[in-house]
Amino acid sequence: METRTTRSKLTFLHDFTLTGSDELFPAGEYDLVVEEERLQGLTFVAYRQKAAFLRVAGNPRSAGRTEMRPVSNADLKQALGRDHDPAAGSTITTDTHTVPQKDMT
Repeated sequence: METRTTRSKLTFLHDFTLTGSDELFPAGEYDLVVEEERLQGLTFVAYRQKAAFLRVAGNPRSAGRTEMRPVSNADLKQALGRDHDPAAGSTITTDTHTVPQKDMT
């Protein structure tokens, strides 16, 4: 099975929260990692999203540590919508990498 990983940079202009977490994340740049798998048996190339993660730096007590926090598209859309400032705007840049993997089934 072929999978691909898309990495994007999200810039939040203000502190933000995500649904299901009481944690307040500071403004700044965050890496978004999206994993997708290629759908088999179609006459065209299509991918289905398997998972999305927001890479979050550790707190000052755990300097240098990062965590991959699962996040839904709806949560990201909501957080970016709250952060959006028409004068400055939040930015998203994308760098896509395709990583073929063997089907283990």
